[in-house]
Amino acid sequence: MNLRSILFSVALLAAVGVSAQAPTFHYFGTTAPMDRSALKMVISAVNDLDPSAQVFHNDDYTVLQVKGDLSEAQLRSVITQAGVALRPGTIDPTTLHSPAPAGPPAYVVTNDPAADLLRYRAAAEAWNAAHPEQAVSVTPLHLNSDR
Repeated sequence: MNLRSILFSVALLAAVGVSAQAPTFHYFGTTAPMDRSALKMVISAVNDLDPSAQVFHNDDYTVLQVKGDLSEAQLRSVITQAGVALRPGTIDPTTLHSPAPAGPPAYVVTNDPAADLLRYRAAAEAWNAAHPEQAVSVTPLHLNSDR
């Protein structure tokens, strides 16, 4: 084998290893809004299994987002054991922060930056076509280089 093929193989293995270790995002809907003590119990229970996991919630405490290396089944089990009842299945994160019909589009962050950008640009172009007097940039603020 020549040096190029060896370096390519090493780079490929490293890329596969990094992507295999990337944390995943899971979104769960609760059957009722959680109180802060229930959220604390969920965070503690999840961190007991995966100390590097992060648990987030939406404004009305009815959606949990967990970032970590645990499977959906493991998370569902530990969350219900912590006393929070979950709806069946998971939630599509792109439906969580849909802007109100009267408002301009919002950039929604998921685990797929390319799809997030395409979705935002399509929404911004549709908004601009319908509201030329209130046009918004088709490039999200965090990607503008002239800030």
